[in-house]
Amino acid sequence: MFGKVLRCLVVLLLASAVVDAVGRAEPVPPQPVPVVVTLPEPTGPDAIGVTDLHLVDASREDPYIPGRARELMISIWYPATDVAGVPVRPWLAPDLARMYIQSLAYYGIPSAASSTLAPGHGHVDAPADVSGGGRPMLLFSPGMGMPGELSSAQVEDLASHGFVVVTLGHTYETFATRFPDGRVEKSVLPPAPDRDKSAVQAAAAVPIRLADTRFVLDRLADMAAGSDPDADRHPLPQGLARILDVSKVGMFGHSLGGATTAQAMHDDRRIAAGANLDGTLSGSAVTDGLDRPFLLVGAGDDARDADPGWRQFRADGHGPQPRFRMNGSQHLSFVTTN
Repeated sequence: MFGKVLRCLVVLLLASAVVDAVGRAEPVPPQPVPVVVTLPEPTGPDAIGVTDLHLVDASREDPYIPGRARELMISIWYPATDVAGVPVRPWLAPDLARMYIQSLAYYGIPSAASSTLAPGHGHVDAPADVSGGGRPMLLFSPGMGMPGELSSAQVEDLASHGFVVVTLGHTYETFATRFPDGRVEKSVLPPAPDRDKSAVQAAAAVPIRLADTRFVLDRLADMAAGSDPDADRHPLPQGLARILDVSKVGMFGHSLGGATTAQAMHDDRRIAAGANLDGTLSGSAVTDGLDRPFLLVGAGDDARDADPGWRQFRADGHGPQPRFRMNGSQHLSFVTTN
């Protein structure tokens, strides 16, 4: 999975061979042409603010690193105001981008190309636009091992249309997590050599993701009540707490994030609606079904028509289950860099 995602971060355009000054043809090694990769412009009318929060669940031992409390980084994207002169958040932190590129060697992909990720459209800690009152909140759960930044285009666009979007990072599963003190905590999961090993890792990750999701929902409720849950006491953006409508919470996710979304809706009634972007479904969310709206979006021309989890989920569900397919798409068409 990582191979295709990471390949998209490096675009190779090879220069042609040249002839030296004396006219003798000399082979010249192909050189990568510098490429700047940009995010699409958000389509909504609202300016976008973004803040990163460091959360610590002191009541829960980290399941990946025994002896440590569970630590998470989340990003909150929201409609903002007064953004003139406010710095724009990088699409992906430069040190993390370098790590992704260097990791290409494992997949046999050259990593010497010169590529740059342009900044995103979120203004760091900009004041929230409180003129619209409380805003509905959406949680986003990424695919297995993927950082939320790979879905920045979707997240930014939703925020530009007035939603508060919270991207979840699952430390030690996510490829790498950067904390405010400069630490970069890498995934402790070994590369899965085949589909069966990947399925085992995914099944083990879901309960951890669900606990992370519950914890984040609790902290968002604290924020709406006036508390600052950031472990480093980083001040919340002006007005952000005022626009968090905890009575209107939805969730969506890609791949394993879609499965996480379905199970989180099953387990936690605070989540009123959900969407699965081409994720395999299993567990009690499938056997019991859901009684709230849940959108299914499949890749490819068959849109998972033969997927047993999808078929049982649709048969046993009691709520609205609109289903769409993206003809000609693939599983990773749902991430920004594909």
